[in-house]
Amino acid sequence: MSGLNISDLESGGKSWTPEEIGDKISGKIALVERRQQRDFTSGEPLNWDDGSPRLLTYIELQTDLRDPEIEDDQGIRALYAKGGNYDVAEGKGQAMEKAIVAAVKAAGAKSIDEGAKLTVAQTGKAKATVRGYQPARLYTAKYEAPTASVDVDDLFDD
Repeated sequence: MSGLNISDLESGGKSWTPEEIGDKISGKIALVERRQQRDFTSGEPLNWDDGSPRLLTYIELQTDLRDPEIEDDQGIRALYAKGGNYDVAEGKGQAMEKAIVAAVKAAGAKSIDEGAKLTVAQTGKAKATVRGYQPARLYTAKYEAPTASVDVDDLFDD
């Protein structure tokens, strides 16, 4: 499948950040890749103590969402899915990346594929791990693998 055209991002793509438990997003996966995490304040790439890069799963969803304040919003919303182990303080769920992996496995799939339908919901909050910081959000997810199809024109020889 083809990737996402950069003009789609320049004309309205933005990240999805849930505000409350119960907020959710759903759409077709337009792009999925592993990316290096960046420091929230400096923007510098993050590494583990051994020097290896800290990675996250970056997913762009084609949604029905439109922001009236963004001219020509195409409905592309980015998810920055990180892992982690958290104790639940409220609701239920796990780190977004783990929730997506669990959903993919529950669907009987072995990979996260472009064209699949993904729904992610914020379903809880973790116990705070760093004093003065907001607790991590917890998620559940549902994954529906893409269906393969053949164009009618491809069925016949010319």
